[in-house]
Amino acid sequence: MRSFRLHSFASHAPFAKGKVLAMLLLLAGGFSGCSSTPEATDTGKPADVLHAEGVEALDKKRFKIAAERFQELDRKHPFSPLAIRAQVNLIYAHYKKEEFADAISMAERFVRLHPRHAYAPYAYYMRGLSFYQQVGGAMQDQNNTREALNAFQELISRYPKSDYAWEAEQMVILCRDRLAEQEMVVARYYLDQEEYIAAINRFNQVVTNPTYNVTPYVEEALFGLVLASKRLGLLEEARNYAVVLGHNFPDRPFYHHALNLLEKDQGPTRFQLADLRKGTSQKSFLGRLFQGTAPGLAPTEKSQ
Repeated sequence: MRSFRLHSFASHAPFAKGKVLAMLLLLAGGFSGCSSTPEATDTGKPADVLHAEGVEALDKKRFKIAAERFQELDRKHPFSPLAIRAQVNLIYAHYKKEEFADAISMAERFVRLHPRHAYAPYAYYMRGLSFYQQVGGAMQDQNNTREALNAFQELISRYPKSDYAWEAEQMVILCRDRLAEQEMVVARYYLDQEEYIAAINRFNQVVTNPTYNVTPYVEEALFGLVLASKRLGLLEEARNYAVVLGHNFPDRPFYHHALNLLEKDQGPTRFQLADLRKGTSQKSFLGRLFQGTAPGLAPTEKSQ
């Protein structure tokens, strides 16, 4: 910006008083116009007005406007009683705009500033849900799934009696399911490629890892261990895995095929195995329907 040098009137020929006053008024008007105009002056809206406009925008699903209002309230009125409400609703507005990184950032900021507030469990829940919405397919990196799992588990650990603890428990199941699915996709690949040792290592992870061994994939993993061990000639190991499979899933198709494999040396055909795998995946998919039942609603005006 250009800098202006102010000259001293005393160094010049004397001016008439009227001219001097006119010149001063002209300069004052010039500099005030340089800084702002009356139309551009931002007097700022009161906190209650910003909050009301933000809530109205949420109700109308105008999430961009809602985020702008709550952000302005948080920035310009940090000591207002409405500031905390704005911070909470800003998490939700970013989430609905699919700005998940911003939602995560705001949730982390909230629990850092208000770790004991009644809305802290909600912030943890929305943080986990924002990570989960970024989860990729089974063949993609599952770091977001792990982050979501950690967030939901932390919520349950810190606030076991909160309104969101039960929902977090359901999301923990989905996160574990997705992580186990990735292990199974790789294990199936190795099995189909007849790389049996690598397949056994992956199936073992699903059976023994506490994160995975509570998922629908355990049954198939145990059968995979039976099949891979039999193909390697490890008959004793194959029988032991079959015993565990029969103990936990006695009336299931995988156990029936395991018995045929050990007693008659008749394993499932490729098409039968594909159908069995499809059944496992369908169980997993049905569990994921929970995600759509409670997508993390913002606290209502009454609850605030």
